[in-house]
Amino acid sequence: RKIFGMALLSLLVISCGTGNDKSADKSAASEEAVAAIEFAQLTADPASYTGKEIAVSGKVVHVCAHSGKKMFIVGDDPDIRLFITVGEELPKVPMELLGSEVVVTGKLTVAEKGEMGGPGEEAAGEACETEEALAAQPVLAEYVLHYSGHTVK
Repeated sequence: RKIFGMALLSLLVISCGTGNDKSADKSAASEEAVAAIEFAQLTADPASYTGKEIAVSGKVVHVCAHSGKKMFIVGDDPDIRLFITVGEELPKVPMELLGSEVVVTGKLTVAEKGEMGGPGEEAAGEACETEEALAAQPVLAEYVLHYSGHTVK
C-alpha cells in the first residue's frame, strides 16, 4: 500500500510539472507568432502583413497631444509614415516617445472610413499636418497598426 501511495503521489507531482511546461510553450509560441519586420519590408508589400500581428521598428515623428491615442512612425524615408492607433483599453502613448526609435507591436489592418480621424481632431480648429501628409503618401496611406505595445530601442 505504501508503494502504491508513493507511486500515485509521484505521478501526480510529475503531471503537475508537465502542465506548467505546456503553458510556457504556449506563451513562447504566441510570442513567436508576432512577425518582426523592417519598415522597408512593410512599405514594399503591406498587403502581405494585413490582418497579422507584427512588430515594426521606426522613429516616432508624431504623438497626438490631444488624445494620446495615436502616433506615427517612419523608416528611412521620412515621407512615408505608418499610422498607429491605441485602443481605449490601453494607456495613452507618452509624449516622451517623440523622436525616439521604437519597435511597435500590433495588428495591421486596412483603415475603415473615419478610423484615422479627420482635420481638426488634433485640437479644436487645427488640422493635423501629419494626417494630411499621410493621406498624400504613395504607400501605407490606407493602413493602420492597432497598437498592443512598444519598446524603445
